Order: sequence, then C-alpha cells, then structure tokens
Amino acid sequence: MGVKFSKQDMEIFEIPDFAARMGAIRSKIRPKLEALGEELGPLLMNQFKREFFAHTAKHMRRTVNPPDETWVALGPQSRGYKAYIFFSFCVGKAGAQARVVMKDESATRSDLGANLQANQKYFAKHASEWKGLADYTRRDSSYRPTAIEELANFCKSSGERLKTVKSALFDVGMEVNPLSSSLVQDLAKSFDALFPFYECGLKKGVRFK
Repeated sequence: MGVKFSKQDMEIFEIPDFAARMGAIRSKIRPKLEALGEELGPLLMNQFKREFFAHTAKHMRRTVNPPDETWVALGPQSRGYKAYIFFSFCVGKAGAQARVVMKDESATRSDLGANLQANQKYFAKHASEWKGLADYTRRDSSYRPTAIEELANFCKSSGERLKTVKSALFDVGMEVNPLSSSLVQDLAKSFDALFPFYECGLKKGVRFK
C-alpha cells in the first residue's frame, strides 16, 4: 500500500505549541516522508537516468518557532542536499507541493540563474505545461505562495537575482493532493513536469529547444 497522508496529519501544522508540533511531526509526518523518499529515489533514477538521494528534514536548528512545513528532498548527492539543486515534496500549513529548490548556500546559483535566462523562450513557449506554478520564496500573510503569471519574465528576474544577490533562493512548484492513494505516482508526474527547472541547476550551459 502506497504512502499517503491523512487530514489529521495536515492538522498537525495548526498546533501552536513548539514541542507538541515538533513531536507530532517527528512521530507522524517524518516516517511517511522517509518512506516516500525510499520509493521516490529509485523511481526518479529510472525516470531521469540520474542518481537521486533522499534526505528528510530534521529542523535541528529550531528551538522556538515550530516549522510551518517539512519535507523530503531528493537531490544529486548522498552527503547532503542544501548545497545543490533538489526536488522536494513539502507538506505544511499551505497544503502539499512538488517543488524544485536551490538554497542560498549553493555555489551554483549563478549557473541556475544564467540557464533560466538563456531558456526564457523555451519556458514561454511551453508555459501551459506548468499551470499552477508558484513561487514559494514569496508568501502572503496566510503562508500562500505567489502565483507565477508570466513565466518568461519570472525566469528573467529570478535569473538575474540568482546571479547577483548572495541571499537569493529559488523555490518553485505546484500543488499535489497529499490524501491521494496514488501519491508516489502523482509526485513522479509532477517532478517530470518540473524537471527542466531542476536540470537548469545541475550544470552550466543548459539549452532547451
């Protein structure tokens, strides 16, 4: 039986107390994320002919404010994920999403930025393939992300920021239903759609036709 989440799981992110929410995340959410990672890693390797290693968020640095979301990351290195481009399945107070992320600590942010800019025409031409794409670096007061309306313009501005601002992040994705009985398959389909963004962060000189 595949991994799926329950309504009660999602309600964990409404718990106000730090210790109580963290305890529930560790006991209820993290085991499911770990199981998802075990399934998704080999599946994505077969799908994209690249290695993927699963890493589940630990939130070790948090001592006061409980996290509004948690995740399993799937990236190209076994020793960690935050220094590289990675896929993530995130669950939290804003629901659940399949996302592509690059943190500000990555040394290849400028390569991602250059590739996004160089492929603006490709992303504009195929924009309909990313219906519902949102920018998770910009949230409203309800923790909802900002919808990406003009993908080419987003690639241009995000690319410039990634190349020039040391604190710049990249975090885009689309919603998935965490209660789905086919969650693994749903995520594989979403990551397939998001793969061009992932590939832009892997190396220099990426060009799509």
